[in-house]
Amino acid sequence: MGTDMAVVWDMGGVFNRYFTQVMVDVGRSDGWPLHRIPLGPSGQVEDTDYEDMNEGRIEEARYLEILLGRLRAEGIPFDPRVDIDQDLILRPETWRFIDRLHQEGRTQAILTNDASKWMGERWWETWERAWYFDPIVDVATLGVRKPAPEAFLAVCEAMGRSAETCIFVDDMAVNCRGAEAIGMTSLRFDILEPNNSLTELAERIRLP
Repeated sequence: MGTDMAVVWDMGGVFNRYFTQVMVDVGRSDGWPLHRIPLGPSGQVEDTDYEDMNEGRIEEARYLEILLGRLRAEGIPFDPRVDIDQDLILRPETWRFIDRLHQEGRTQAILTNDASKWMGERWWETWERAWYFDPIVDVATLGVRKPAPEAFLAVCEAMGRSAETCIFVDDMAVNCRGAEAIGMTSLRFDILEPNNSLTELAERIRLP
């Protein structure tokens, strides 16, 4: 790998803190019984449903339903889709890295499964950060989701690049495997250790 590699980004968990991380913070502040509510890898209780999502056995929408059911069972009226200000959970370290790549003239793209469910239909047309990326591919326009090969092939075609010249960054293992299946390199983004993941990405693409 080298300086000619394009970086294809996932969004949730990579651009923003994953919503379960924010829910843990809210729960601490509001006195939720976190000792008995599984909330992803940053919670106090093992969350087997998160692992099912990570491995592709359930989709994020189903995982969110499960979380909302857990909160309702505890009498907690909270929904991360409406009760979290997305602008306040941006990962500054990731966005500094994206800006640095832009200044270096590196190609960057987005391939996302679920952004439309959080940001609305055709969100990319008005999103203030869209100018960093060319292209932005939301699977809502494709009819297939990651890890299906068609999703990764679509972003490669939109960039005019072969899979071998791209590195794909995602926090879900199943999606990283999907990228590798078509010849992309992948990097699993650790939502608990984001700086380590970005350091590894810089090394792989030989960012000065």
